[in-house]
Amino acid sequence: MIKIDDKLVEHLLKLSRLTFDDRDRLKSDLQKIINYFEILSEVNTDGLEPMYTPIEEPCVLRKNEPVEFENIDGIIENFPEKDKRLIKVPGIYG
Repeated sequence: MIKIDDKLVEHLLKLSRLTFDDRDRLKSDLQKIINYFEILSEVNTDGLEPMYTPIEEPCVLRKNEPVEFENIDGIIENFPEKDKRLIKVPGIYG
């Protein structure tokens, strides 16, 4: 079992170039994570195939074809400001 001590925390902080004020809490949290993985390592996985992704179905993409949207006027009615069929937005050049 891996024991999280001050030396290991200092080493990890140096490698990650992070600072952490509450090192006791960091040690405690890291130890909880390690302990959880120790529990997981006890699970019997004999005869199980590795799972590379939880999604078993292949990703099926839609055809790359233009689709005409039917309610364009409904969207235009919701524009906060408009000029005919265009959205009016504040200018970006002063």
